[in-house]
Amino acid sequence: MTPITRPRLAVHHEDGTESTAMRGGGFSGLIWLTWRQHRWTLIGTLVLAAVLVGSMTYLSREVTDLWHQCHNMRCPEGSPQSQKLGGASGLVLTIESLLTLVQYMPMLIGVFVGVPVLSREHEQRTLLLAWSQDISPARWLWTKLSLLGLFVAAVTAAVAGASDHLEHVMSNVSRNGSMFEYHTFLNTGMLPLAISICWFVVGVALGAAIKRTLPAVFGVAAGFVGLMLLVQFRYPTLMKPLSAWRQVGAQDGLLDKNGLVVKGGIITYGGDQLSGAYDASRRQLTGAELERLCPPDNGAGTTFSCYVDNHLQQYLVYQPGSRIPDFHLIVGAGYLGLTAVALAAVWLIVRRTNLSAG
Repeated sequence: MTPITRPRLAVHHEDGTESTAMRGGGFSGLIWLTWRQHRWTLIGTLVLAAVLVGSMTYLSREVTDLWHQCHNMRCPEGSPQSQKLGGASGLVLTIESLLTLVQYMPMLIGVFVGVPVLSREHEQRTLLLAWSQDISPARWLWTKLSLLGLFVAAVTAAVAGASDHLEHVMSNVSRNGSMFEYHTFLNTGMLPLAISICWFVVGVALGAAIKRTLPAVFGVAAGFVGLMLLVQFRYPTLMKPLSAWRQVGAQDGLLDKNGLVVKGGIITYGGDQLSGAYDASRRQLTGAELERLCPPDNGAGTTFSCYVDNHLQQYLVYQPGSRIPDFHLIVGAGYLGLTAVALAAVWLIVRRTNLSAG
């Protein structure tokens, strides 16, 4: 890092003497500077978080009231409560939209809060001024990261709590609402908090490395979507799945409501392709063999009875719902590990920044 001259500011005292002090020096000066530079982004983030938390809290209460109206049981088909909780109702569509926004909130934080921390300083060529005060570049960096990081942690923790509660409420009233389903899983526990902190720091790192805001923004967006898809592909097998044979129609309690089926569980018809159904000797039937054994009934209800009468079985590879907390820890630790790598990268980049180049 090149040597720099630190400009001083004359300070006049009441006794008429004059001394010099660093402009904007100290921790309080950095707090003011951080607020001054990022105030509109922080206000916008706070407003968005408040809207999300308020809306999800209100909708959680509304869905809970419907649940109580049905005597804390799933509402009967055709009832007014069931219609409100139907998949195409305005209530459900609003809830799904809010929960989708929660999933993409970390990307927005990375783009609007993280990227400008250093990329804007490079673009406006203000690093020499910013780092010529009475603190070192490293202290400037860690103080700003701490202040912004604490803000991000606070608002996303509130959003995470509200989204977790709403997902649990929806799971109670839904007939097929597994908490292990990927997009539901992302909104539960403290994952929104861990992922938001991760992409905030990654945004800072990309802004420091690329030194241009727009390319760094595209980098955050592409990285966020790519990593989300990778985790979605890999997360069912982050722990070795369990496997078991299951009698079709048997109430064996093998797979709880929040379990995740990794493989199996679907029976299909169709030519020489394997159907997913096994006979009593555990030989897998082809689609044609299954069709001859139990012809489709076009909704009459006899096909399922045929499966049961012929003792057909399925082979399930699954994750039990009891493993959800373990998966939260694994995925959260992965994102925090990426956070640590990004922090180290930012520190190295700042150490090697040539101030004479701006």
